[in-house]
Amino acid sequence: MKTLNARAVSRLLQSGPMAQDKIAELLGVERSRERRDLRRLLSGMTRSGDLIQDHQGAYHLPEAATLVQDRLERAGRNLTFRGLTVDTGKRSWLRPGDEVEARVSGEDVRIVRVVERSSDPLIGILRTHTRYPYVDSLSPDYKGRISLLEAPADGQDGDSVVIKIVDEDRRGLVGTVIETRVRGGGVHQASDTMLANFAVPLAWPEGVDAQLERLPSRVNAGGHRDRRSLLEMPLVTIDGETARDFDDAVFAEKRRGGWRLVVAIADVAHYVRAGSALDTAAWERSTSVYLPDRVVPMLPEAISNELCSLKPDVPRLTMVCDMKVSPSGRVTGFEFYQAVIRSHQRLTYTRVQEFLDTGALDVPLDVRQSLTALDQVYRAFRTAREARGGLDFDTHESRLELDENGHVAAIHPERRVEANKLIEEAMIAANVCAAEFLEKAGAPALYRIHEPPKVDRVEQLRQAFAYAGVRLARGEVTPRGVCDALVELGDVPNRWLFEFLVLRSLNQAVYSPDNKGHFGLALTRYMHFTSPIRRYPDLVVHRAIKSVLAGKGAAFSMDYLAATGVQTSMAERRADEVSWGVDAWLKCEYVAQRRGETFSGVVMGVTEFGLFVELTGYYVQGLLHISELGSDYFQFRPQSQALVGERSGRRFALGDTLQVVLRDAVPEQGKLDLQLLSAPSGRTGSSARAPKDTSKSRNRKKGANRSRGKK
Repeated sequence: MKTLNARAVSRLLQSGPMAQDKIAELLGVERSRERRDLRRLLSGMTRSGDLIQDHQGAYHLPEAATLVQDRLERAGRNLTFRGLTVDTGKRSWLRPGDEVEARVSGEDVRIVRVVERSSDPLIGILRTHTRYPYVDSLSPDYKGRISLLEAPADGQDGDSVVIKIVDEDRRGLVGTVIETRVRGGGVHQASDTMLANFAVPLAWPEGVDAQLERLPSRVNAGGHRDRRSLLEMPLVTIDGETARDFDDAVFAEKRRGGWRLVVAIADVAHYVRAGSALDTAAWERSTSVYLPDRVVPMLPEAISNELCSLKPDVPRLTMVCDMKVSPSGRVTGFEFYQAVIRSHQRLTYTRVQEFLDTGALDVPLDVRQSLTALDQVYRAFRTAREARGGLDFDTHESRLELDENGHVAAIHPERRVEANKLIEEAMIAANVCAAEFLEKAGAPALYRIHEPPKVDRVEQLRQAFAYAGVRLARGEVTPRGVCDALVELGDVPNRWLFEFLVLRSLNQAVYSPDNKGHFGLALTRYMHFTSPIRRYPDLVVHRAIKSVLAGKGAAFSMDYLAATGVQTSMAERRADEVSWGVDAWLKCEYVAQRRGETFSGVVMGVTEFGLFVELTGYYVQGLLHISELGSDYFQFRPQSQALVGERSGRRFALGDTLQVVLRDAVPEQGKLDLQLLSAPSGRTGSSARAPKDTSKSRNRKKGANRSRGKK
């Protein structure tokens, strides 16, 4: 052992901050008594000011960096301090809004201490089944257990509670319950908790009510002579059975050399003036949030469900994209204009699909003729999409059926029929036209951009296809190449899994004033124009088009568009997180009633700590920890997405079908804990039954410090 004294430690730390274990290693400290002496020495040097221990637990010399005090901020998934990314280390108990003291050396930030805790409360689930009650935080800013100073007087196990953080200890944050938010389980608790967790705005700010009162109660069709009248055109809305806001209506007719396609979109910009209190509130929300029991709208219902909703047989103001479509599915000409319309029918996807299948529908002849032409246009658009390689999958999704108490009664598969795709293709065409129109006018707006996948994700996808005997072309991946690989795959079992892998490999689409194309649709330019009732970027595009039509040119600065792109992309992710959180909560709550039962499942993800298995028919995943696979030691093979036994050669891979037992469930966190009943079936696995392992396996010993993972 090297000399153990303050001078030796100081000399060692001149090369940079170090954790105690690293210091011990470099000083040759091995025995327990020597480690105790080192711990006492470091503590003494810290008390005397000769050393600084930062919030991550590392020690460094006081003069090695500049001491600065400021608040932490959130940037994506990272915490930042004055624009620099913070390495939170193992003790990730920091939150945005915490005022901290940090030592900054170049780009390196070390948090020394928390000066003042963020005043923002956390939302979590109260646990009272142990000797010392605690709260499981559900906040995106802090995932973990919060110790309580004292048990709440009226709290019950499983209640959603609001926590004020007051301190921390060696296990994590310490807080006190300041409010019991909701209890009872089911959709009410799930929705309320997730909306509060992600701080989704629910109340309308001051000034909005007064603005709504000044809006007209109805549309006077004859009072808008500056608009084209399409009142007699048999436009119809086609939406799901439960839809309440109708922002698009369509019409098509056969023309010489192709078709005329008209897409009329609710003219929200006519009523929501830029810079108003209503507009500011819409910007902050940026998108409507759709949950099983409610909708949190971007705009008040007086607009979204009434004045701007394209209800049948009443006049409405719209922005129209009027297109000429060739037999090959190419838009050969288009124009935008403002119009007054009247929806002639409120149709559903189910009714339209019945018409497409049988040719029968109890609506006027002109509506049936338009639907026939729309189907023809759709098939031309489909041909064009396939030619350019645009991706199009039948999504592996589900719909929850709730009982009268707000609990899940059944889970149904959600099917996309041709009627859905008909509307989707019409909307895509109008969105492309909006981008082309504004580009030609030199008027910037917000593009919907979808960049190509990262190299590492492409390589994982390539390996998955290769294991199925399909070659994904080398070099830069293209939508055409992915489509060709899926075609070559053929009609294999669990084909949807490969489509899921493709979707998982893709980047998330975002909004930006800089056009970078849309990879998934294989389009060089794309904007969102067709849903201004529920998406703020569409409202921006409407305003840009209106400005050009009025001869005013560009409506927005690039700085405004850049900020709006960041805000709307964030709000879209927030809405998705809330929706996914509620969905997983309710499904896990539904499945939790069957603890101890056996399920069939498909391996959807492979990691070094285990397998994520989707329970067949329930559309929810659980974790099968690596320690549950038997007494063998399993190695993670990322190239083939598999866990392979070191001695037995047993293999657990993506796409395997397993029989698993539901051992435990934590619905609020969307977690299911699974146990293996039998080995994989299908092309990659053995049919041998997994031996029951009652001893501590090598996996558990070697993986004791691994995370169990989160769904």
